[in-house]
Amino acid sequence: MTYMPTRALVHALCITSSVFAAPLYAQEAPDVQTQIKQIQASLSQIRSDYEQRIATLESQVNQLQRENAQLATQAKTSPAQLAQANHPATVSGDTSFTTSPPWPDSKKPAPTTDVAPSKPPSKTQQRLAKAESLEDKITAVSPPPAAAAPTPFPNLGGNDRTIDLGAELFLDAKYSSQSQNPENPYSGVLPNGAEGVPRGFSIGETELVFKGAVDNLFRGEARFVLEQEGNSTSIKTEEVFAETLGLPWGTKVKAGKYWSSVGYLNDKHPHEWDFVDLPLVYKQVFGGQLNETGAQLSWIAPTDNMLFKLGGEIAQGSNGYGQSFNSNFNQNKPRLGTLFAKTGGDIGDSHSWQGGVSWVRSTTGSGTAANQASYTLSNANDVNFSGGNTTWIADFVYRWAPFGNPTSQNLKIQGEMFWNKQSGSMTSSTGCVDDIGDATGCSGSNFAQNQQGFYTQGIYQFIPKWRAGYRYDRVFNGTNNYGLPVDALAGSQIQSGWDPYRNTIMMDWANSEYSLIRLQLARDNAYGPGLYNNAIYLQYIMSLGAHGSHKY
Repeated sequence: MTYMPTRALVHALCITSSVFAAPLYAQEAPDVQTQIKQIQASLSQIRSDYEQRIATLESQVNQLQRENAQLATQAKTSPAQLAQANHPATVSGDTSFTTSPPWPDSKKPAPTTDVAPSKPPSKTQQRLAKAESLEDKITAVSPPPAAAAPTPFPNLGGNDRTIDLGAELFLDAKYSSQSQNPENPYSGVLPNGAEGVPRGFSIGETELVFKGAVDNLFRGEARFVLEQEGNSTSIKTEEVFAETLGLPWGTKVKAGKYWSSVGYLNDKHPHEWDFVDLPLVYKQVFGGQLNETGAQLSWIAPTDNMLFKLGGEIAQGSNGYGQSFNSNFNQNKPRLGTLFAKTGGDIGDSHSWQGGVSWVRSTTGSGTAANQASYTLSNANDVNFSGGNTTWIADFVYRWAPFGNPTSQNLKIQGEMFWNKQSGSMTSSTGCVDDIGDATGCSGSNFAQNQQGFYTQGIYQFIPKWRAGYRYDRVFNGTNNYGLPVDALAGSQIQSGWDPYRNTIMMDWANSEYSLIRLQLARDNAYGPGLYNNAIYLQYIMSLGAHGSHKY
């Protein structure tokens, strides 16, 4: 008896052998080599799957054959009883039989006393026939259904792409209880514009995202944020940019309003954060995150096993360092520039890392073209700054997941170090006193402020869906020279040498990649000596619509 499992296995081996024997032009076309390897892997997987199915069917066929052999043995020992059992419609003195019910497409045999009619197939034979028929259907590999024809565009340097558009909505809401008023300014430095989480119930940054390919050469992205401001809400434009696709030599150009690529956490959106809020150093140096309007040029080296990326940005500087204190709007000359370098790679199957160095320079300009940065201190005095900021950032991230699969367990350790220097001149419009004791404006001597700060954190997923984490962050404000009389700064938040710190723990539960609930506890002294802020946060983040994987 010929079995389909044998034939299917021979056919699969012949097809696989012909594919492996085909000439490969991998050295001339790396993309072709990659496609051939993918096809070979697919064929191997298909062959393995069908070999398992064929083995199962062969086992069933062998079982049926054994049952049929047992029935045949029983029929030989008592043929009269078997005939009577299978064909009860027997006429006395007649050797003809009828089936009840009749076999399909068969006719009742004519009565005869000379030739016995042929026996219809038994139930076991019917089952064998059905099994062989099923085997034929399974082993007959049909090609996959043809997909809808895409809309092709001529491409200057890559594969053809199709137009697509995706929409996403991220919902963010919080409850917090804090022992200090988050609307108060941090102590030790000039106001930075960083937003704190309000006490009680509030909505966070609810994002509406539209993104997709424009054509074969460009893609675009727009993010709009619904956020709470006091008792009201407002809609702001967080990002609106276009970037290139398929440029040669690994280059890419981005232009519009976007999060800068400096550091590690700066270009991560709030729903990607591992904690409810940003580290202290981001709040005190950038006033949150560096978000500007300008252009970015980046380049990725064509390496196989490591990432090496270089880039630079030039921006208007209309918000200084993410603040509302320095406006360069409607000016011809951009006032902010950045440079960044990133590298990383895998260590075996379970470990990966990434490190980077970034440089940021912002200036108010000088002379008649200067746009001074204006601040209102907590003692109600107004001060103005002319000069510039230079910031260096070093960042590092390490990830662990067993054999590269983070589903059950994974670990993430990250940290960043900031060095920030601000220098220039400071003036006060109301904070000085003249010879007769009246308030007046004054100009100070050279202003110099040096800050360093860092944070380090670890996030561990110990079982599926559950994570726990710890973060420690600190800022060293140093001994700063503001160049103003003591009266101008008295009673304000400016305190040279105050170095705040914070400890934070969190635990979150993600039912899926689209929903997360987080509990966070924190304690810091960023509001001044003896003013400890004990905070409890409860947050949920929900995502509607399919979204791509997060950045490394």
